[in-house]
Amino acid sequence: MRLASWLGILLIGLCSQVVSAQTKSAWNRYEFTHPQMGTIFRLIFYAQTDSVTAAVWAKDAFDAVDSLNASMSDYLPESELNRLSKQSGTGFSVPVSANLWQILYLSEQFSAKSQGAFDVTIGPLTRLWRRARNLKEVPDSTDIRKALAAVGNQYLICEPQQRIRLQQPGMRLDLGGIAQGFAADRCLKVLRKYGVKRALADAGGDIALGDPPPGQKGWDIETPGKPKLKLSNCGITTSGATYRYLEVDGRRYSHIVDPRTGWGLTHRVLVTVKAPDATTADAWATAISVLGQQGWQNLPSKPKRLRVWLTEDKL
Repeated sequence: MRLASWLGILLIGLCSQVVSAQTKSAWNRYEFTHPQMGTIFRLIFYAQTDSVTAAVWAKDAFDAVDSLNASMSDYLPESELNRLSKQSGTGFSVPVSANLWQILYLSEQFSAKSQGAFDVTIGPLTRLWRRARNLKEVPDSTDIRKALAAVGNQYLICEPQQRIRLQQPGMRLDLGGIAQGFAADRCLKVLRKYGVKRALADAGGDIALGDPPPGQKGWDIETPGKPKLKLSNCGITTSGATYRYLEVDGRRYSHIVDPRTGWGLTHRVLVTVKAPDATTADAWATAISVLGQQGWQNLPSKPKRLRVWLTEDKL
């Protein structure tokens, strides 16, 4: 072979290796959406892979969300959560999946730390208020008192070996104040399995954040009435009555119900919580919405790793 031809082949080979290396090291941005849990889940991540592989990873994350919804939804009659609720007051402890046991155990802790402002046993009340919003009328106070008899974190017992006991008859569990944050965290966990750490999972405003995008200090996050934040490796949630509420005679009742009184919230405050993960942010945003500004300020023992913003809801 002539020297010039050999050098040409060598040069082409070297160029191919350089192009291949550049392609492999390039960060590609991918975004996927999926409807679930009454909202739209959105995944954004950066990876050094092709679009087909990225789509497979996103599907795996969304499949995990679908599985959590099938277990934890209080809308699906045959969900694991509703089957558990049907065993309330029987005296039996019920074996549950690892995911359901974990979220109920966490919920029990959040309830204790928030002095009952967060409470997943609130199901009898949320069902009452859903019906009220459909009928556009405030629930009867007698019905609220009856529903309250089956509400209370003290009736939820998390036992060893993934067993749950619901002590009071008529209990209904509702994970609406924590499940979306839990699912957002699960999305990031699935992506990390594939080595993807630069990721964001948004479950209708309950946001889980991993490492920042390439070359950035953090993800750009908008919060009500505040400058844009740059955040990473945390969770952030905003809670309030801006979109879901019942208004009767000029009085607005939030979709967020106080588990201690049985009434929909009437104070108009948007609560934004930054926490180590989206599960914690979601639960505390609900709890602080119930507590209100004064109640939050007076809470004797506040979690040290929370950052909280309270903004007047002017809508």
